[in-house]
Amino acid sequence: MTAHGTLYGLVLAGGRSSRMGQDKSRMSWFGKPLYQHMASLLTQAGIDQVLISGSGFSINDSVIEDVVPGRGPVSGIHSALKRLHNGDRLLVIPVDMPLIPADAIRILGDQQRVCCFEGFNLPVVLPVTTELRQAVDTSIASDNPGDYALWRLYQRSGGQTIPLPLAMADLFVNANTPGDWCDLVNKEVVQK
Repeated sequence: MTAHGTLYGLVLAGGRSSRMGQDKSRMSWFGKPLYQHMASLLTQAGIDQVLISGSGFSINDSVIEDVVPGRGPVSGIHSALKRLHNGDRLLVIPVDMPLIPADAIRILGDQQRVCCFEGFNLPVVLPVTTELRQAVDTSIASDNPGDYALWRLYQRSGGQTIPLPLAMADLFVNANTPGDWCDLVNKEVVQK
């Protein structure tokens, strides 16, 4: 808990994983399911409370299922906001970026405004305000799939970007396909 409310972390683990051909969130990342690895990254970065967006996970009290499914990351954010209070902050991270350093998460966690790194929609920190709730509600209620895009949510909520430290740039990689996954595993092995 900070003077600005609780800093929550949200792992977006409810996607379809269609290009991967299997549920990415449950793939083993060096001995543990990927969603648990991402949750532990948030904890290492000093996040007060970690939530998982998805269903069927073993940490039930921390799992948030989509109230309005099919809206991508906005669905997970929308559902998480129902648990949070104005003054809290929500740091949202995708389940498929296992190389993100805890230092990058800390940098975003220190931000007091809607903020992400230049060139990346995720991770993002979202201060919980009435305005943010209205922007998310507008996105989630739309029939236009373009309104589910995170950049549109940033635009509606006055989002800012900050430079990504150059040393971290090649660690911000998603695993969307089996080939991406192999590349990330190999990169992690080389780093160790």
